[in-house]
Amino acid sequence: MKKVLSLILAVIMVMTCGIAAAFADGYNAGTYEGVGTGNNGEVKVSVTFSGDQIVSVEVTEHAETPGVSDPAIERIPADIVAQQSLAVDTVSGATNTSNAILTAVADAVAQAGGDVEALRSVEAVTAEKAEQQEETEILVIGGGMAGMAAALEAVQQGAKVTLIEKNAATGGTLAIAGGYLIACDADIFDSANVADSLDDFRKAWEAHMAYSGVESGYPDWERWESVVGDTGKTVDWLSESGVTFEEAPYMGFDGGAYPVAKHVKAGAGMAAQMVEMLEKAGVDVRTETKAIELVTDESGKVIGAVAETKDATITFTAKAVILATGGISQNEELVSQYSPKIHQAGVVSGAASGSTGDGLLMAEKVGAEVFDSFFSALWNAKVAPEVSKAIDASKLTTAAQLGVNSKALRFASESAVVYKRGEDSAAVAGSYVDGLASDMIQDGNAPFYYIYDASNDEVTAVLEQGVEAGVVYKADTIEALAEEIGVDAAALKETYDAYNALCEAGEDSQFGKAADNMVALTDAPFYAVQWTPTTFGSTGGVKTDLQQRVLKADGSVISGLYAAGEMSNRYFYNENYMLGASLGLYATCGRRAGAAAVEDCVK
Repeated sequence: MKKVLSLILAVIMVMTCGIAAAFADGYNAGTYEGVGTGNNGEVKVSVTFSGDQIVSVEVTEHAETPGVSDPAIERIPADIVAQQSLAVDTVSGATNTSNAILTAVADAVAQAGGDVEALRSVEAVTAEKAEQQEETEILVIGGGMAGMAAALEAVQQGAKVTLIEKNAATGGTLAIAGGYLIACDADIFDSANVADSLDDFRKAWEAHMAYSGVESGYPDWERWESVVGDTGKTVDWLSESGVTFEEAPYMGFDGGAYPVAKHVKAGAGMAAQMVEMLEKAGVDVRTETKAIELVTDESGKVIGAVAETKDATITFTAKAVILATGGISQNEELVSQYSPKIHQAGVVSGAASGSTGDGLLMAEKVGAEVFDSFFSALWNAKVAPEVSKAIDASKLTTAAQLGVNSKALRFASESAVVYKRGEDSAAVAGSYVDGLASDMIQDGNAPFYYIYDASNDEVTAVLEQGVEAGVVYKADTIEALAEEIGVDAAALKETYDAYNALCEAGEDSQFGKAADNMVALTDAPFYAVQWTPTTFGSTGGVKTDLQQRVLKADGSVISGLYAAGEMSNRYFYNENYMLGASLGLYATCGRRAGAAAVEDCVK
């Protein structure tokens, strides 16, 4: 007992010394405003100091994603005050928001005359993790669309269900998505009189998949038909269970080629509503609980998983485990391994932060067969992140520009589209157009630059702001511009001259760009802006049967293990994407996994 007390006293002394060091110079009492940069712009805080303490921290302004950022906005300020430290733990799933708040508070500390570095050195003391054992019937790992659908179906069938999510908020991709679910022949839209048959969806899907990646061997049309054909039933089931969709189907994709259900409060609202539904139904939902390993018995059957929280290591014993942990988009090593095209093209991923391949790695260790080739759900081409953070890029388009790759070669029509949203006819910052993104990925020679001249005063003003911010390149000649962006000057001049000649001729015989967009670039100075392909998430995962049972390489089932969502979605796409599609697919597959897990392992 004396040793324990001595240890506690020692810890207190260390903490006290650290805090004392941090406050050695004190603060100039008052309230100060600090600013940091989050995912979607500035994060502002108001920090009040006494002479020797941080009294309060309040986030006063931000544009971070609702739901996903909420735990960080609530917890980081409270932890800073409680610990009198800037070395507090960031919130899982909201790391960028957490760091933005910490940066903003550091800004305020500096204004108040405090020692920022000393505060960053005040480390929180953590206790040794407890070892715990728990039992459930169905363990769902991952709290996104697929995982929540699986948990809902399982609990509705009478199973005891535990859902664990490694991030501080549930939702995954759903929480940052628009809340659209494809709905093939949904009863709730019977009165809408829309083209929603399986054939209608197939026609639209084939048109998208024809753009690139045809040789990949995907989609698997048999699997596609089975799942897409059930999406309407899934939407009806979710609606009956309490999910609130808009009364009429959304018809804004592909000029109304196919209907989708849209949640009244978008993806974040749907995620919040589903969590409430799950908890009300009796599902044990736990956040900040990260699964690290599947548990098997001597026969190879999956009988649970080991998970970690801040305070404990928990071994869950279960009759079945459903993996719904998302894809690999936020794991650079796995992207390089499984999606070399995506890696080489310098893709910027908009996938949920938790998409780090955890479930894939766990499943692989117990013998799951992993797809040998992955791809990604294309979004669109956008200006590089550093550009969009520095200037309003909404005036910058690619249609009438010259686009080149790192070899200074033109690689595609600058107005390439697979589908339109509204009247968009070329890549525009913020629009949903994936043709150019696909072309960039297929070419693979990143980085990609689009060249502008000074012929449009409004665009030039924006470009000059970018030059001043250091994110846009400018030169009086094409050769000098080549040096600025690091490409061969002779090659870029040759590409530029050839492009202008095509413009003068009024016909793009190289890539077929519309004549209206063939405008010669002649007015110096010249500017170059980096654009990048962006994606939603990954397509790949582990192989499963029609009931989402995970398969081995020999085609046999791994007893007790199921997977849904990005954990097993290669079947549906080649190297293109369908807007509004994935959430409906994932909900349908998650529901199947939940039903099969109960039928196989509980009843």
